[in-house]
Amino acid sequence: MTKITKLFVELMNYLAAASIIAMMLLTCADVLLRFFKHPILGTYELVGLFGALTIAFAIPATTLTKGHVAVDFIVEKLPTAGQKFCTVIANLLSLFLFALIAWQSFLYANILRTSGEVTLSLEMPFYPVVYTISAASLLVCIVLLLEIATLKQKVPAI
Repeated sequence: MTKITKLFVELMNYLAAASIIAMMLLTCADVLLRFFKHPILGTYELVGLFGALTIAFAIPATTLTKGHVAVDFIVEKLPTAGQKFCTVIANLLSLFLFALIAWQSFLYANILRTSGEVTLSLEMPFYPVVYTISAASLLVCIVLLLEIATLKQKVPAI
């Protein structure tokens, strides 16, 4: 399970990088073409969608590598068992939050799909991006569950 999860996380991380590259190339092309009075239609919309995808794709890798900001100057003064306990509590709260995000994003994507909501200029549907956010949040939940499971194995009996 851990290997498969890591593969999905790595794939999403590559997709985040590709999304950033796409934003950069699109923005540069649009700026360059504006000099010739031919801007790219829908650049603002596409950059916004790519930005949402970048964040969604990057969150699982950030969670797996513990690359998020953590203020732990109080927790690090606790004994090892106390530190692990705080980590489990924080991961459970994060799990609850990302499960809620995954669930509500999925419901919202269904609403967007059935209503036919699209972007203004390009008339691209929003729902695939929101489904992607839901899937990425679900992957974060799996990463957090695996981390909690491995922490519980290492925690000595109190």
